[in-house]
Amino acid sequence: MSNLIFLDLEWNTTFYRDKDGERLPFHELIEVAAMKVEECTGAMLDSFHSYVHPKASRKIENRTYRLLPYEPEELRRLLSDAPGFLDLGPAFLHWCGQDPVFVEWGNNDIGVLLDNFSYHRLSFDADWKCEYYDLQYIYQKVCSGEMGCQPSLEKAVTELELDTGLDFHSAWNDTYYTVLVYQALQDRVENFALFRRPPKHKGPLPLWEADLGAYNTRWACKSRDEVSRPVCPLCGQPLAGGKWVRTTPTEQVQRCRCAEHRRLYMAVTAQREGGQWSGKAAIYKDAGPIAERYHKTCRKLREKEQKRREKTPA
Repeated sequence: MSNLIFLDLEWNTTFYRDKDGERLPFHELIEVAAMKVEECTGAMLDSFHSYVHPKASRKIENRTYRLLPYEPEELRRLLSDAPGFLDLGPAFLHWCGQDPVFVEWGNNDIGVLLDNFSYHRLSFDADWKCEYYDLQYIYQKVCSGEMGCQPSLEKAVTELELDTGLDFHSAWNDTYYTVLVYQALQDRVENFALFRRPPKHKGPLPLWEADLGAYNTRWACKSRDEVSRPVCPLCGQPLAGGKWVRTTPTEQVQRCRCAEHRRLYMAVTAQREGGQWSGKAAIYKDAGPIAERYHKTCRKLREKEQKRREKTPA
């Protein structure tokens, strides 16, 4: 790894309905800024910047106006003259190059970027992949050692006594400030190197878990034998599986039964990684929040079916 891509995005939150009619939020990009930086020296090598003409919603939310350093009329003019994401997205990927390594302040921008590709049905090359580092987490860990309230970019720039002549909450300016923080850490922290946030374990630990690999479609991983013909991790006997229930956009849960150990839960998750979906599976005895999501979703499905029956003439 020799070059890093520092990235900052601005978006407008709107809503759309999926194929089931559920109203879902969508963070539609309206500004993309990135800078290529040499990892070992922190030197800026190249840059990319563009506003994005919105498609999902032409109405800019009041919160977006309040957050960004533009007058409403100025922002509307910038967006009306900008390219749409169908043109901008592929151009940005081409500029990034193969297997880009992103650095952002926080851990939201890469997910929002990939969601915009998905919304506009833009695909990736089969071998495309990316990595990213959260400089906010690194700064917090290196400079304070405390992991409470996450510091804003403005707070970090102020604490490091860097030049603050530019407005914050502009994608271009915030990208520039993030590069300055990286350079300052290189200069002031001995043997400084980027590192990733360790994975969190929420809720109970699974009895069994497995990485199912990468697939072209989201739920293709369920065809694996470990998922389609599961066995009890405690006794090795086959499990009787129930109906799969989609509890979140990236999770499906199946309640299983073992003759000896009774009720178990299998959870399958699928996360976007470039142009493919990475699948994982786990089996739990006491599933905690996973079981709660499963039962809550089942209850909603029963209520929906009951309403449908009531509306159907006898």
